Amino acid sequence: MALPKDPRQKMINFMYLVLTAMLALNVSAEIINAFDIVNDSIKTSNSSIDSKNNLTYNQFTKLMASDAAKVGPLKAKADQVKKLSASAVASIETLKGQIIAASGGLNEKGEIKKKDHLDAATHVMENEKKGPALQAQLKKLQSDMLALVNPKDRDAIAKQLPLQVDEPPHKKGSVKKNWTTYHFNMVPTIAAVTILSKFQNDIKNSEAMIIDKLLKEVSEDDFVFDQLDAFVSLNSKNFTAGQTLTATVVMGAYSSTVNPTIVVNGSPVQATAGKGVYSLEIGSALGEHTISGTVQLTKPNGEVINRPFTETYNVGASATSISADKMNVLYIALQNPISISAAGVPAEKIQASISTGSLTKTGAGQYIATVSSGTKATISLSAEVDGKVKNLGSKEFRIKNIPDPIMKVGFNKGPSMKAAEFKAQGGLRADLEDFLFDGVKYAVVGYRMGIEPKGRDYIEGDATSEYWPKSLTGAIQSIKPGDNIYFDNIKVKGPDGRVRSMQNINFKIN
Repeated sequence: MALPKDPRQKMINFMYLVLTAMLALNVSAEIINAFDIVNDSIKTSNSSIDSKNNLTYNQFTKLMASDAAKVGPLKAKADQVKKLSASAVASIETLKGQIIAASGGLNEKGEIKKKDHLDAATHVMENEKKGPALQAQLKKLQSDMLALVNPKDRDAIAKQLPLQVDEPPHKKGSVKKNWTTYHFNMVPTIAAVTILSKFQNDIKNSEAMIIDKLLKEVSEDDFVFDQLDAFVSLNSKNFTAGQTLTATVVMGAYSSTVNPTIVVNGSPVQATAGKGVYSLEIGSALGEHTISGTVQLTKPNGEVINRPFTETYNVGASATSISADKMNVLYIALQNPISISAAGVPAEKIQASISTGSLTKTGAGQYIATVSSGTKATISLSAEVDGKVKNLGSKEFRIKNIPDPIMKVGFNKGPSMKAAEFKAQGGLRADLEDFLFDGVKYAVVGYRMGIEPKGRDYIEGDATSEYWPKSLTGAIQSIKPGDNIYFDNIKVKGPDGRVRSMQNINFKIN
């Protein structure tokens, strides 16, 4: 619009324009700077998304090596998504260059010369009709990407897809703007470039969402096997001398979160944490027997997997087992655990006896043998089989006393000990080392303690328990390197109640 020709009015209008321009310049500088910051941030985000997407594409390549038939079709879709995304991003990058060129290009630093130029975006996107072409391209890209998604997931992905090409909102009473005008009409060059960078960001995020979904589809219909266990299968259940045993050992995986439907010999078996345990009381019928059934699992996609199985076992003549859980020795005054079993005979029907001492049943096949004297004991078994009492055999055990303990001061067995460490102790102790029974203890009931201080008179005192003689309390706290300490006439009492005399021990204080 031309200015009025009246000189005075010309001057007033010119001053208004200058003031308005100055005001606009002050405001736009802040806005332009904000767009610059946002655009840089979007470009950084785009680089990060590219790195993440490349990792996903590499994962497809790795999976191809293990199952090309399964992964191949999904990888082909992912490659198509990559191609569509790259093409659209490159096209938008070209539009950026055209808008920048229309605004005056770049300066010597590679920056946009006229970031606040208002006509460049309007000219390229509206006048040259590049805006409607971009809108149509983005809509087609959105449609083409969604076409590569599984139909059952397509609607859900479409709602979440970052790339949306919706018509601009319209407020009542205002002039309705089309998509191009809404985004690019009379906007500064840097703003238009930022908007285009945002579209690139939407495309890359959409690419990431879809390829992540495709990668997930590789295994989403598979079971999640989260537990490992060792399984062994033998070539036979019974052997005789001279035969060869062959064991097939594997590491098996199973899911602890999916319980299969298990049927064994026609009876359902309750599964817990992915595994079922089937128990069967073996009858008296000898020979080969079979257990068989099915295991059924439903895959995440609803497909039912059903697998039958068969296993055989043999029932032979009775064989007896009598064993001491610690070793083939019964210790006087201790509770010696004994395990007893007889093949083909239920544990509750077995009768066990001992030739000396006592034998007490504590559970199925579990007993406690207690002896007080002698050198040998025999445990005999019998049971009622087919209505008759049958002798199942016997086994002889040695009877031994509990071994002597080791005398110590603290944890030190001598012959030397530091003065500070010795003073920190409260008495003499008797430890039973490397003994198969836990918790077996000896009590110190008496000893004579002698202290030979270097350069001083020898003193001694008697103790009636493990603790130091009270008469030597001061001397013990005064010991120094070079002193000698002697223990003799040591008496200890074990679980069997017998008082034993122990060997003398000496300590050189250093």
